[in-house]
This record gives sequence, structure tokens and C-alpha cells, in this order.
Amino acid sequence: MKAHPTVSNIYKELRQKIVDRSIPPGTKLSENLLSKAWNVSRTPIREVLRQLESEGLVTSYPYRGAEVNTITIEDIDQLYTIRISLEGLAGRLATPVISEDPQKLKGLGRLCREMEILFRKGDIEAYVIKNNQFHSLIWRACGNKWLVKILENLDSQVNRFIVNALHVPHRIEKSVMEHWKIFETLKMGNARGVEKAIGRNFKNASEDLKKEFVRRI
Repeated sequence: MKAHPTVSNIYKELRQKIVDRSIPPGTKLSENLLSKAWNVSRTPIREVLRQLESEGLVTSYPYRGAEVNTITIEDIDQLYTIRISLEGLAGRLATPVISEDPQKLKGLGRLCREMEILFRKGDIEAYVIKNNQFHSLIWRACGNKWLVKILENLDSQVNRFIVNALHVPHRIEKSVMEHWKIFETLKMGNARGVEKAIGRNFKNASEDLKKEFVRRI
């Protein structure tokens, strides 16, 4: 007999669907339907929804169930402000480590080339994966476990915007150039320059996304 999925497994799967927008913002999440989808009782589903709500990914309403949180311009502004500061700090701390590590530099260079190829193919979904790997490789080398943990938690929130941002006209093209700039600055061992280059990448994404958001209202 096939074992029922654990709360942890359901949480990871449902969270990923929300983050990658397979389940879009505004979607109502029925405990009944979710319990049938995973073939479990409603009790583990309620626990999963509580965890997702604590992360700010869903909101539960009395007598109405849960709903995937929508994206607002205030969310974009506030989350990117945090991301700019923390990613920049992580990049600055990671620079002396990465600049002296040929394997890490090789990995970042390969990711830049792969992102450029995906940009030319117009494969935004695959580009997002490589983009995440690029930034993750940098901040995981920063040597500060608490900063890494905060960025891991923040990652799920910001990833909900990245796909939207890369659909903004010319955003992905600019993103490719910005990542090459981060890479080249890392190679030089310029910690402050890396901090600025990472901050510029996220600031530009934020500004382009907010402009597109306003245009569609």
C-alpha cells in the first residue's frame, strides 16, 4: 500500500506551486479539494495552510477558507528594498571567498552563459531557475548562516515577482547584462563593487516591475 504523504511533503509541493505561480495569486484553496488531491484528511492540510500563512503566502478567512495572497505594488517595494540590502551584503561578504575559488567562478560564469542562451531562446521559466542558482551560489558563500537563512525565507516571496519582472519588455535582456557585471566584478575581487552591482540588478528589476504594474492598473 502506498504511504500517505507527510505534512512536510505536502507543504513543500504546495509551497512550490504557489512560488512558481502554478497556483496563481488570488486562487482559493479548498481544504476538501486539497485533502482529496493528496489523499489525506483535512487535519494535515490545515497544518500546511497554517505554515504557508506564517510565511505570508496565503491568508485564511473565517468561513471562506484560504486564498493565495495577491501581489501589490507595496509588496514589490518593501520586499525588493529588503532584498537589495541583504543580497548586496551577502555579495560583499562572499566576494573574497568566490574570487579565490576557481570552481565557484567557473560555476557562475557557466550560469551567465546559460542565462544568455535562454534569453535568446525566450525561455523565461528556465531563465528564472538559472537566475536563482546564480544568486544562491553567491549568498551561500557569504559565511553567515543567519543571513543565508533569512535569504532562503525571503527567496520564496521574491520569486513570485521575478517571473513577472522578466516578462516586462527588455527586462530579461538587461538582466543578462547585469549578471555578467556581477560576475566580472566578483572576478576582480571588488567587494563593494559586487554589493553595488547586485543592488543595481534588484533595483532595476523592481523599478521595471512597478512601472509595468502601474501600466496594467
